[in-house]
Amino acid sequence: MNNIGSAIFIFSAFFGAAVLVDRVLRKVATHFDANSSEVFRIISNSQRAILIFIGAVLALDKLGFDVSALVAGLGLTGFAMGLALKDAISNLVAGVLTVLYKTVELEDVIEITGTQGTVIDINLRYVTVKTEDKVHLIPNSLFLSNKLSIIEKKA
Repeated sequence: MNNIGSAIFIFSAFFGAAVLVDRVLRKVATHFDANSSEVFRIISNSQRAILIFIGAVLALDKLGFDVSALVAGLGLTGFAMGLALKDAISNLVAGVLTVLYKTVELEDVIEITGTQGTVIDINLRYVTVKTEDKVHLIPNSLFLSNKLSIIEKKA
């Protein structure tokens, strides 16, 4: 019975910590612009899932379940998914850097990888650039690995 109480306490503590950190991040996000608050939202969702999962694994361990195989399997799964999602993760990290460093802003006229146009949207995966006749979705990773020319900065 003592282990059940300890397991409930451990899980509750991690759940409470996840909720607390989530509230703090949401409060901090209100002090930033809309693009930066999107980064805080992603961090908030990720930390909540991670803390609740860690709490659940520790609670199961306290109840006597062998979680070492689960943790090892998750490590291998994470490694395989990391390799499979390398490009998506690269675009995500580059998107966070683009938003934080404000490399480009809406309505800037830019040229990258032979495409010249006006930035009409920026998100964490790609930047949308409108040319005279087309709309191009340029992956954020290209902003880190290619020459970017800002032809006209937003007023």
